[in-house]
Amino acid sequence: MSSIESRKRLRKELRQKRQALTAIEQENAAIKLLDQWQTGLLAQVNQKQIKKVAIYLTNDGELSPHMIADHVFHNGSVEKEIELFLPILEREALLFARYSKNSQWQKNRYGIKEPIDDSPLEPHELDLVLLPLVGFDEHGGRLGMGGGFYDKSFEHKENQKRPLLVGLAHECQKVEMLPIESWDVPLDGIMTPERVIVF
Repeated sequence: MSSIESRKRLRKELRQKRQALTAIEQENAAIKLLDQWQTGLLAQVNQKQIKKVAIYLTNDGELSPHMIADHVFHNGSVEKEIELFLPILEREALLFARYSKNSQWQKNRYGIKEPIDDSPLEPHELDLVLLPLVGFDEHGGRLGMGGGFYDKSFEHKENQKRPLLVGLAHECQKVEMLPIESWDVPLDGIMTPERVIVF
């Protein structure tokens, strides 16, 4: 079986696993993820340099960062200086639009909501990107939905010029070793409801 066929089969299997989680399980996972954000991830990175953070809206059973967003919007501690952004499609890659409680919305070509922003950020202008994934391994490998939008957005970026890339996932999405292709951009870390792994 080729690497592409293997990835396709694995993608289907792992999507079914996360889609099988109940609404209560998903909400509990989001609550636990917020704890990992506060006590795990922010404790392991230089908080003073984390100002512009990209998250995402869920639409396929992904682990939801909505509790993190609510916390940033309402919290008066260190997060008050953090700005949130959401990905918007720009041809075959992504730009990042400002996200607030007052965002105005439009739908992209896939029917996914995007904030309206006249001056979205380029990928390299972010400090941290919390990105969705279908599968991960403990070596920094990430299996996405197959569109390649994140890989195209962060390819050819020197380490010092690109943001930290941290994938969000349920533990049921972990595999021993992902089949990796040359275009796959490695992650800097993984955050699940149970732990933070920094590579």
